[in-house]
Amino acid sequence: MIGHRSRTSEEHTATLYLVVHLGGAMLGLQLARSLADSYGSWAQGRLDSLPSELEYEIGQLLDLIEDTQEISLPRYQQIDAGLNRLRKLVRIDALWQRRLVRLAALEIMRIALCGKSAMWEVLRDIPAGETEKQYLELNALVSKQIETVTALHHRAAAEAFNPSE
Repeated sequence: MIGHRSRTSEEHTATLYLVVHLGGAMLGLQLARSLADSYGSWAQGRLDSLPSELEYEIGQLLDLIEDTQEISLPRYQQIDAGLNRLRKLVRIDALWQRRLVRLAALEIMRIALCGKSAMWEVLRDIPAGETEKQYLELNALVSKQIETVTALHHRAAAEAFNPSE
């Protein structure tokens, strides 16, 4: 294209890194919605804010991708809506209520949140457009999410392996 420089392999790799994390975040959002829907009362409301927090963080990541990688991802909303419809279509309540499924779902969410935390740490260490204030906000949010899900994971483990308690 006239007037545009070609992107380096490092720039393509950085874009791929961010887009892979975006894909993971989109799947994590669906899991968070399912967790909140299925375990909201069991978790005493502690999962209720997780989907909206992840939506906020996805917005931050989209802005970062657009600002630093000079690409636009306009179809995110359509993809999210499609994934959400699919999630609701295949929802099997009886399966979600099994104790080991609850434990596994919380464990997967915990792993995903730790991966997200690692991504924010990497982005803090490189000039990626985030300010120190933004980094601190995002890091505090993911730390709170990890703490909440970890506590629920421990509770789910105790219930799964000691059902009489």
